[in-house]
Amino acid sequence: MSPILGTQPFQVTGLQNLSIGRALPHVPTGHDGSTIVKGTGWSLPSGAYTARQIVEGCAPLLETVLHHLSPSPPNQPSAREMLLDNLASNLALGTRESSLEVSAKDASRKEFAAQAVKIGKTLVTYARETKDVSFDPDYAIRSPCEGHLLKPAVTLLMFGPRSLGHLMQMYNEYLHQMVLLRDALLPFDNYEEVVIPITAGEGKQRLGMRFTESNRMSFIAELMTKLTTQKAVVRSAQSLLARDLAADNAYGFQYRYGVILPAAVVGGQSLRLLRYIPAIIDDATPEVSFEYEFADYYTTPRIDVPQPSQSSNSDATQHGLTDCSFAIDGRTDSKSTTRILHLQKSYANGNCSTIDVGQISRGWRYSYKASAQSSKSASKKVVASVHSAADFLASFGSTGLITDKEGGVHLIQCSNNLELLACLGAIYPDNIIVLDEGATLADTEGVGQSLPGEPRFILQIT
Repeated sequence: MSPILGTQPFQVTGLQNLSIGRALPHVPTGHDGSTIVKGTGWSLPSGAYTARQIVEGCAPLLETVLHHLSPSPPNQPSAREMLLDNLASNLALGTRESSLEVSAKDASRKEFAAQAVKIGKTLVTYARETKDVSFDPDYAIRSPCEGHLLKPAVTLLMFGPRSLGHLMQMYNEYLHQMVLLRDALLPFDNYEEVVIPITAGEGKQRLGMRFTESNRMSFIAELMTKLTTQKAVVRSAQSLLARDLAADNAYGFQYRYGVILPAAVVGGQSLRLLRYIPAIIDDATPEVSFEYEFADYYTTPRIDVPQPSQSSNSDATQHGLTDCSFAIDGRTDSKSTTRILHLQKSYANGNCSTIDVGQISRGWRYSYKASAQSSKSASKKVVASVHSAADFLASFGSTGLITDKEGGVHLIQCSNNLELLACLGAIYPDNIIVLDEGATLADTEGVGQSLPGEPRFILQIT
């Protein structure tokens, strides 16, 4: 099943209707028929699935187990309740049965810990809502123990007189498929919308979500033991959706069913999560990686900061945004599977700016955030050179990143979130401070770096 391209661009609402490629008005998902066919055993047939559809596709495993378990004694929870409660405990964090332990010592791990909890609850909801599916009561599966713990009451149920010898293996496979799905979805902030291509085949590693096992081991190991890198997050997403693409210098990619970009560049607030977008940017090549224009920003040439603005940033006639879109750099070799993606912006006064989307994502990750602190009184007044974002960006070229070799503080006033993102991609990302709503220059004291001669760039939406 191939997605059908529309004629209209995909527009990001809340971000000045930023245009991204051509929208996919309908992405065909799922498959035809049951996932259990007598004589062939359980599998997820080849197709494109959402997370809900994968949960539904795995449901025959659970239903077969439930079919054979005799009814619960009076005033006791049903077998369905017990097995689904065990799944909830496996997918939760901090329980005896947790299948994942994530430290919350740094911001990136804390974000992924919250993400794991959120996804786990969603999958359990899907599982509870999935009933009346077809199954094969004679079905059996060889599923070696994967270490997913059972609650004591479920242990008695599955290994007691109400059960049969092969049922634990079927339940184990069901739990393992749900854990693999939860972990595969960790990179995506809109994980319910992600379309996952699955190719069925012979062998254990092609059974359902088991094709993700190898990457899961490396990603979870990094998540649990190291600072989680953006490269690891993108690599994990690519291994799920576009397994033939390389991720050495990539921050996003396009695959058959859409585009994956850092959530922050399309209006999100996440530090590292990605977002699925139902659109196609490159019509000619189904799968491409989006690479940073500056592979190593540290060695990128520096551009002197422009002179402060002489006009007000609120001058809508002069600075009105007329068009904004993500577009592939025309200099890219069409035979390559890598692309440079730019944010292109045009203003009413004829000014234009072109910013690397990868550098925007870097700028967001490396920037400091200053929030309003009404109880704090600044010890000294902050003096800054004031720039209009439109004028500031008009002076930017694609040959380097803006800095100030003389140091000093620069306040860049942006009229909207899209201008703020563009500025993040234009400035050398060593000491950028983003003011939260209601914050002022005084709130930047103690935020960011304070090395002698180090410039400070403060971004504010006015």
